[in-house]
Amino acid sequence: MQYNKGRRIRLGLFILIGTLVFVIFFYLIGRSSQLFSKTVTLHTVFPSVSGLRSGDHVRFSGIIVGMITGLEITSDTTVVVDMSVERNMLRFIRQDSRVEIRPEAIIGDKMVVIYSGTSESDHVKEGDYLQPMTSVHLEDVVVQLSGELSKADAMIRNLVEVSHKVNSGDGNVGRMLNDSTLMVKLDESASNFAVLTQNLKILSQDLKNPESDIGKLVYRDHLTRRMDTIMDAMDRITENTEVATRELAGTSSELHLTAQEINTGSGTVNKLLYDSIFADSLDILIQNINQTVVELEKVAVNLQHKRLFGGAKPKKEN
Repeated sequence: MQYNKGRRIRLGLFILIGTLVFVIFFYLIGRSSQLFSKTVTLHTVFPSVSGLRSGDHVRFSGIIVGMITGLEITSDTTVVVDMSVERNMLRFIRQDSRVEIRPEAIIGDKMVVIYSGTSESDHVKEGDYLQPMTSVHLEDVVVQLSGELSKADAMIRNLVEVSHKVNSGDGNVGRMLNDSTLMVKLDESASNFAVLTQNLKILSQDLKNPESDIGKLVYRDHLTRRMDTIMDAMDRITENTEVATRELAGTSSELHLTAQEINTGSGTVNKLLYDSIFADSLDILIQNINQTVVELEKVAVNLQHKRLFGGAKPKKEN
């Protein structure tokens, strides 16, 4: 009898403990799946969920506030995500809040993160849609990194090829590094450039110095006035030359007219040139004038020998 009573007590304790363990376990599972909490359903739309599954967590400010309850593909670029969120969290979530899919670990499950909105916007309510954010996923990063690595590999191969050509003396860079004569020419060019720079520096200093020859041209006004005077004189000479040219043109015209008159047979000059009778008469006249002059000279000599005009007595011949 005592044995049966103890056995019953142990059985009752075992059942009680098992029931308590089952209730606690069921409560914990129900709490994690929000079976015993009041929730609301919010929605969002993503072009791709990137491995998101039903049952994944929904976080707000780093705290789990819900879970994914449904995924529905409505088109080839649209996936509607249903989120079950605790009702007491609605006072923190605004209608302009944004959502993003992020990994819970580097490699593992995904989660939806809700970011707080602005205080000017109203709180969300049952069935509202939240705006998604474009997020960078690890897969996209790996693909992009692979492309960049391919570019880097091609760049390294190009650098190796260029380095090989340079070492072998191909191209201008290779010649510069391997051809000593080219370097000498470059040194000479650099020296010439240095001399040119020095000369330009000296010229600049002379320009700044009012006492230098070129500085006098720049800073002294009387030189400018002299230059202006010279230019005015040149202008007057040019004007006088133009006048003389016009007068010479007029004289040439008159000479042309005179030549035409001579050629046409009018005037004394034409008679002198073309009329032989007039020329013979003129020749006879000149001869007569010469004869008259000779006779006049003889008369003058005879008069000098006469006393009446105070001339000397002619000497008697012995």
